Amino acid sequence: MRVALAVLSGVFLLGAAPASRDGDAAAEGPAAGAVVAQAPVRAPQASGRPAAGTPIVAAGRAASVAPAPTTPAPAARSGDSAPRFAWPRLRVLEHVESSEIVEAGGVPVALRALRVKEGPAELVQRLADAFRDGGLYVPPGREQPQFASGAAMLTAVDAQRRITYTAIIQPHEDGTTTLYLGEANHALRREPIAAGDFAPLPPGASQVLRVGGESTRTLAFHVPLSARDVDAFYARALAQHGWKRAEGEADVYTRPGEELRVVREPGAGGQLAVVLIHRGQVPAPPGVP
Repeated sequence: MRVALAVLSGVFLLGAAPASRDGDAAAEGPAAGAVVAQAPVRAPQASGRPAAGTPIVAAGRAASVAPAPTTPAPAARSGDSAPRFAWPRLRVLEHVESSEIVEAGGVPVALRALRVKEGPAELVQRLADAFRDGGLYVPPGREQPQFASGAAMLTAVDAQRRITYTAIIQPHEDGTTTLYLGEANHALRREPIAAGDFAPLPPGASQVLRVGGESTRTLAFHVPLSARDVDAFYARALAQHGWKRAEGEADVYTRPGEELRVVREPGAGGQLAVVLIHRGQVPAPPGVP
């Protein structure tokens, strides 16, 4: 699950429409290859939902869960009176993963994953209502980028604080739902450092996104190559750096204390979308103590 959260942080960043510096919502287009949601969102109901700003808790049953971290908020400016958005109250069954803050493209992203009783349709509406009640900008359905088939994604923007809030909703056959929640603080963005990558990039790689966490790092990009060409490139390049293909797993490489997984999917414009997932301690470059 920690791997999933590291990958999702890149999705939260790319799928969100970050707020501009002058306080207006800078409407960015959907991420490359995204499927756009078409489901309409109903108007907010007069009652029957919790007030905006209420944290997610387990309703109607005891639960021992740690509060999720949040990305540090920038200093309040004159005229900032609205409270910072908090996720709505839901019936939480479990925290599927401990919360953490990772960096995606230079932007700090607070992540957590929950399993809740609510179904996807109810969650989409509850989240949309909470976003709007909290004064956030919610792009229309056709502008909401989608992460993958079988999961819905909803994003809202706090233009004043330059924070994007994204939820990925993944239903299960038993009627419960896994909910991935992310908060990306664009006000604290810093230029990502390209040096120190854990693996080489194939020729022609573009739209490169680097995500770093405590024990998992990811490197995502698009290339004008076939899946076979990418596999051949990494089989050769990784072997030169001491990696060996894991037994029985064609897309997994290992070396002492480390694991590297190569995930590739068809991308937009005939390109291939590739995500490299690294787990373990990255050795220091030669000559670096």
